[in-house]
Amino acid sequence: NGVVVNDQMEIFISDNRAHCVKVFDYQGNYLRQIGGEGVSNFPIGVGITASGEITIADNHNNFNLTVFSQAGQLLGALESKVKHAQCFDVALMKDGSIVLASKDYRLYIYRYVKIPNLSQ
Repeated sequence: NGVVVNDQMEIFISDNRAHCVKVFDYQGNYLRQIGGEGVSNFPIGVGITASGEITIADNHNNFNLTVFSQAGQLLGALESKVKHAQCFDVALMKDGSIVLASKDYRLYIYRYVKIPNLSQ
């Protein structure tokens, strides 16, 4: 569904049926998987944030955004409480906004902001 590349010559491809993002090198060699069933169900897109984190968007039940390190470590997960019509694409903006395209002919814009841990 979605494809993005990083500065290490890796290709990240969201795989809706396998519930994950598969990572390949430029020669087509499989390197690793990020996410999986129960974590990133039916992904519709993948992106890389300005800080290098991998974001996987899915719309299983509600719109969900799962954040991983490039190595595949789960860093966080967000869920929209809004039920969207079937979503078919997602894009990351430079300001951290997430644009979601829905089959109800609407664009939904979410703002992904990391809040520092205040308990330190």
